[in-house]
Amino acid sequence: MKITVIGMGRLGLPYLTALAELGHDVLGVDINAETLDALRAGRCPFDEPSVTDYIAKHTAAGRMRFTDSYDEAVAHGEVFFLAVATPQLEGAMTMDLSAVEEAIVGVARRLTRDAVLIGKSTVPVGFGARLAARASAAAPKGVRLRVGWSPDFLREALSMETSLHPARLVLGSSDADRPVIEGVIRRVWGGWLEAGVPLLSGNFVTADLTKAASNAFLSTKMSFANLVDDICQAAGADFGIVSRAMALDQRIGPFGLTAGLGWGGSCLGKDIRAFADRAQELGESAASEFLTAVDSTNTGRRLLAVEHTATVLPAGLKGAVVAVWGASFKPSVGDISDSPALDVALRLHRAGAEVRVHDPSVNDLVRRHQPELTVVDAPAEALIGAGVLIVATDWPRYTALDPASLADSTTRTVIDARRCLDPSRWRAAGWDHQTLGAFRHHTAQEA
Repeated sequence: MKITVIGMGRLGLPYLTALAELGHDVLGVDINAETLDALRAGRCPFDEPSVTDYIAKHTAAGRMRFTDSYDEAVAHGEVFFLAVATPQLEGAMTMDLSAVEEAIVGVARRLTRDAVLIGKSTVPVGFGARLAARASAAAPKGVRLRVGWSPDFLREALSMETSLHPARLVLGSSDADRPVIEGVIRRVWGGWLEAGVPLLSGNFVTADLTKAASNAFLSTKMSFANLVDDICQAAGADFGIVSRAMALDQRIGPFGLTAGLGWGGSCLGKDIRAFADRAQELGESAASEFLTAVDSTNTGRRLLAVEHTATVLPAGLKGAVVAVWGASFKPSVGDISDSPALDVALRLHRAGAEVRVHDPSVNDLVRRHQPELTVVDAPAEALIGAGVLIVATDWPRYTALDPASLADSTTRTVIDARRCLDPSRWRAAGWDHQTLGAFRHHTAQEA
């Protein structure tokens, strides 16, 4: 089928390549000139494993093209997918839907034939139906635009894997349009459905809520792990054993049961805030308070990292040099969206410290967007003059590094904010290895 995907960001581009892999003739649309230049040169415009390889494969085969023209986009597509960003609205808890509305109206107004459009962009609970109505109203007289919404469950650093091999396919639509939309979408997703991927189809609000609930549950699980870590440290328990024992319970599982600096990125934070905001609007105050507490627990880990750092430094943060390893929100991606690591570095800077940052992937991004931080090109360079090292992103490069190779460094305290280092190895090399927050209970445990 001929398919148009609007938005070539971290959601749209992997999805476009996955559709090409299914054998469809795909056209990617984006209005950002730098993004289009990279794509037309055969490169992924952001750091994400294996995406560039798929671009090269499918552009060479003639199944993938890119444009900034909505006229060309509408002329090409039998089916349209909308994958533009919905960031958190500045000064509010909900999402900014302006780019979604602009894109959906841009397609609708240009249609000369009946069509199906499927939204992939995350929207607040209840807004899929509103946007569908907006799109249908914008279509020319006599043209029927049927709109459905299919939330995406992509994971950065694994975007191609999760796009090519989805765990489930969720579709929301109106009762009236569902038979036609499902018929079309089964042709689009035929390869996945034949492979046994389940399709769950319901109304719009069910699809919206599936995404919100999934991300809220993941956020809750990770925040819960950090709460358990706090209690373990206060009681003198070994969190590693506790979390492993929990993970071995099949009802719980291992994913997310890692204590540390908490989650970040462009999805979880803004999604759970929008979910809490919508719950409050619906009169579900208890649910809203619970979701807000999950978010606050996560943010509190960043404040804890600053407090811990200040405690380690004899004269406090003002005038101190602090080394931070990691700036991306998680390893293997070049993304600083709501990065806990970068947030901690900026908080330390605002508290008066000189912060020396290293990251294997996003140094140039940090230099461009946060010039107040000192960005260095090697992990050891970050330690020059530093009174403490914080490992804020668990890049394999840091976990594999031999601490004995840093013998010339004056820094001798490391705060392992991701629990990714081997404590015995670092201590044997003469380092004071501390897990995040351990300072609060150190005296009580020794007593």
